[in-house]
Amino acid sequence: MSEYIDVITTYFNLAQHLTVDSAAYAEVLHSEVQQTEYPNLFSKTVQHRNFEEIVDNLRAGRELLRDTHYELQRIVSSSTEASVLIEGRWEATFTNDLGPAMRGQRLSAQICSIFDLVDGKIYRHRQYICYDQA
Repeated sequence: MSEYIDVITTYFNLAQHLTVDSAAYAEVLHSEVQQTEYPNLFSKTVQHRNFEEIVDNLRAGRELLRDTHYELQRIVSSSTEASVLIEGRWEATFTNDLGPAMRGQRLSAQICSIFDLVDGKIYRHRQYICYDQA
């Protein structure tokens, strides 16, 4: 199970640094990855992303955010499946206005992410984001 946790922590490290190198993500994301982000402050509908869309979303993040930080507070892995649950915190400072966030505002959120792995890579990622009140 530790190899799964290594894959997940590598993914969070790439995302924290807003890396947009597809080759770096290919090391941890399955070619048929599907990310599901449930409704939150910035998206009122469920969002589904494939590999390219995940990288494109991070590219957009580079234009909107700085000083991103993830703190993984709890990691639970299944003893019978290739699944990992992460609870943690995310923080970033906005460089431009976006919806309710203003330029220069530091925003934080509690996150819960559930990962399913296939062939040692992230195959499914379900993400629940609960932004703190400003």
